[in-house]
Amino acid sequence: MPDTLIEEEPIRPTVTDDPATPAPAPGGDPAEARPGERGAGERPPPPRPGRPRAAACLLAALALLALLAGAALGVYFFFWRYEPTARRHIPGDANIVIRLETAELALFGPVRQHLLPLLDESASDASRASRKARLEAATGLDFPSDLREIVIASTDATSWVALAGGRIPKDRFVAGMEKVARDEGWDGWRREGDLLIVGTRPRAVIGQADDGTIVLGTDVEIVNAALPASDEWQRLDLPEQGPVTFALTSAAWSGAAGVVSAVLPRAGALFRRVDHASGALTLGAEPALAMRLAPVSGEAAAALAADTQALLGSLKLALAVLPDVAGARAALEGAQALAQGDQVELQTRWPYEGLDRACADLAQRARAARDTLDAAKAAPSAAP
Repeated sequence: MPDTLIEEEPIRPTVTDDPATPAPAPGGDPAEARPGERGAGERPPPPRPGRPRAAACLLAALALLALLAGAALGVYFFFWRYEPTARRHIPGDANIVIRLETAELALFGPVRQHLLPLLDESASDASRASRKARLEAATGLDFPSDLREIVIASTDATSWVALAGGRIPKDRFVAGMEKVARDEGWDGWRREGDLLIVGTRPRAVIGQADDGTIVLGTDVEIVNAALPASDEWQRLDLPEQGPVTFALTSAAWSGAAGVVSAVLPRAGALFRRVDHASGALTLGAEPALAMRLAPVSGEAAAALAADTQALLGSLKLALAVLPDVAGARAALEGAQALAQGDQVELQTRWPYEGLDRACADLAQRARAARDTLDAAKAAPSAAP
């Protein structure tokens, strides 16, 4: 029996045999912590890159591409895209039409080598650069970068009109040219309504359509006929694409027949069998000409093709004794006329060297004309 009424619990030992290591005290050395464990004051390590970060980078890249694509489309539609307007102003009775795509022409080697340097020469000359700046300030037209197409048309091979379309300010060109004429003291110019007439014959008549197309003609009648917009170009079957395209109506072929019949009666007879024609000259390393001839009513395409091929053979002999113009002799030698359905297709390669010579000759003539004009302007001021 115990000496006291309260049983005393056994005293716990001060040292235990528990092998577990006690947790480190607050503020202890983190180096003493077990691998994979952090001390109380240690910052957590940065998270390792994983799929969430990769997905975020991919989304950012896609967003950037979408932004760039949107910016490119905006520049194209608002600044670069051009709705052709010049061909809409071809006069209703036009029988010869030639369309030039200026952007494609500028990329052609001979044009880039011989004709475009004329613009650099003008920019390097102080007086010419000053005049170009005045023209741009007066008209708002930055030539030639604002021009996209030029259409040349004629009604009778005597009256001609040139139509220029592009990023051209509206209702400004005629007034701007009038200001330039007044400031520079042009001879024989006058303003008649919406037209600016230069010269007494006149030498040129300048107008501008409502859509901004510039109209430059040889007389008042053809300019007034070209100012309203129409779908005349569709009647002419003028090709819509190509650096150089053209169309000729039956009136043009009939007129050409009357001109050549005295010298080449066989060609004159053939021309009268053609109702209309259209074609394109493609440029590049190997230029090519393609033209489609539509025979008059009652004329078979096969017969017209055979006679056209025979005429080409006879023309080769005639051109052999004449100077070669722009490589036309070599182009004629390789020409082939074949019946395609109810039309005749004429195709040939045009020698690159011939077009190169033609561009070089045109550049030389342009320099000569420019120098003559500069000399005429400088003569009054040099006189005592």
